[in-house]
Order: sequence, then C-alpha cells, then structure tokens
Amino acid sequence: MKSQSLSHVIGLALVPVLMLGLTACLPPAGNPDSPSPNPAPSATTASAAAQPTAVGPTAQQPVGPAGPAAPQAEAPVVRWVPVGPVGPNDPTSGQRYLLLQQLQCDALALNVDGDQEAAVWQAAAAVCKALQTGSQQDWAKASTAVAATPRIPQTQCLESTVAATSAAVLAQHRVSPSLTLQPTAAPGQACPRHLSGLTVVDQNLVPVPGLQRAAGPRAGGTIVRLDGYYVRVGEVRFDGSPAQQDPVVKYDGDYQTMYIQMPPAAPGSDTVKVSITDTVDITGTVTFFYEDATNAQPDPTASPGPPAVSSSPSPGSPSATPSPTATP
Repeated sequence: MKSQSLSHVIGLALVPVLMLGLTACLPPAGNPDSPSPNPAPSATTASAAAQPTAVGPTAQQPVGPAGPAAPQAEAPVVRWVPVGPVGPNDPTSGQRYLLLQQLQCDALALNVDGDQEAAVWQAAAAVCKALQTGSQQDWAKASTAVAATPRIPQTQCLESTVAATSAAVLAQHRVSPSLTLQPTAAPGQACPRHLSGLTVVDQNLVPVPGLQRAAGPRAGGTIVRLDGYYVRVGEVRFDGSPAQQDPVVKYDGDYQTMYIQMPPAAPGSDTVKVSITDTVDITGTVTFFYEDATNAQPDPTASPGPPAVSSSPSPGSPSATPSPTATP
C-alpha cells in the first residue's frame, strides 16, 4: 500500500513537468498580425509545387539551313543604284550603269574585264556579286575592290553615284555581316540630264567676272559655256530651232563641257533661248540677253564677282539654280 501511494504521488508530481515540456514544443502565440518566419504554404502554392508549369523556349529556332543563304523573314533592305537615264547611243559608262542597275553582275564583270580605267565598275561588280551570293569570300573580294577605287570627281556623275553606292552597301554589310541584304532601287533618278545656265567666257574660255547676267552685243559673237549635266550633245537650238551655223567653239566629246558662240539677235528681239538635245530627253532652257556693246561689258568699278550666268529652266528641271561652273 505504501509503495502504491508513493508511485501515485510521484506520478502526480511529474504531470506539470510533462506539460511544461509539451508547451515548449508549440510555436509562440505572438501577434497575429506579425508575419510568421515560416508561413504555411497556401493551397495554390502547394498545388503549383505538385504540378510544375512547363516553360517555353526563350527564342524560336530558325527553320531551314544556317548560313548566309538561310531564308530570312525580314532581310534588311539596302539602297541600290537608282534608275539612270540611258539611251541607245550612250557611251560605255551608260551601258555599264544599266547592267549594274539590273544586277547583271557577271555581265558587268565581263564588260570591264581588262579595262585598267574601270576600277569603280570592277568594285561595283564585286559588290553586286556579293549581294547575290551572300558568300563571305565574295564580300572580302568586294571590300578589297572598293578600297582600291580611286576618288571619283563629281563631274563624273554616273561613276560617282556607283562608287558611293558600293561603299554604302559594303558599310551596311559590315554592320551585320551574317545577314542577307535585299537590294532595292533608290528613289529618283541618277544624273538626270539638264541645262541649268550660261556663263560668259573670254577668248581663252575663262569666265568673265562682273557681269550681272549672261549678255552680249546684238551683233553676236559672245562665247558662253553651257552649264548643267549632259552626255552627248546632238544639237544646239536657238529659240527652239536648230542653229543655222555650227556654234560650237569647243567640245571634246562625251561628258565634256561645251562652249558655243552666240548668233546675232533676231530683228526686234532682245533675248534668245538656248537648248540642246542629248541621247535622251534633257530638261532646261536658258536665256541669253542682247545688250549694246557698252552695256554688255563688265563694269570696271564693280568689285570682282562670280561669272555671269543666266538661266530659265523648264518646270520640273532638276537644277533650278544655275551653277557658275560647268558640271558635265
């Protein structure tokens, strides 16, 4: 009896100890508004953990073979040479320009083969070929050819346009060498032919300064330079009619500057309109003024100024302002 009573007493004494231990294992009550350091996962999070969502690719794989010839949905557009007015009787430069415009690369390369003076056309043919093939080897050849092209003067309008286009296309390729470029003709026309003005010159064909406009005596004989861009002048016309006598003082042929001598004034007329023909249509009609010999001479008291020019280009002429220097 005594041992049972002792066990009972010991058991009752251990109950508070066990309760205290169990209380220590439970999380603290704390403030219900305070975030729990280990919050229980929500139902949504648990569901997501149970069924992970599939992640798609970050970039769509291209279809077809890789490399320069691979199809590209949005190939960059590059400006090719614009349409150039070319006539059947044009010199070699015009025919070469037409081949380049039509992307006939191999035909152009054969056309300039062996011509030591045609570096600009050889470079253009190389760039044209690289555009067609997309080959890095062809682009390397084009780069070498363009670098070897000499500086082209602005007076050689077609060659200047070709050289600028070749350099621009090569520069665009270098920005994105792995992309295939899509050539498209640049807007407008390359080198439209026009007559923009007259410049009075002396017997040595040097521009006469101090004149207010292109003018000379009514008896004729004043020498003027035809300003503008022309290729092969076929005929000089005064007031729309062919010259009765050959007025040409100096003209060295295709793309060169022409100097003419003005005819006597027609009865009752103080002006004459000058125009020319070319292998294709040429715009612009320029005016020469007849004045007394005294008035036509430069003013000795006037300060030297630009040579006298006179023009009255037809509507739509590419060059409404005459240039004091010829730009054939």
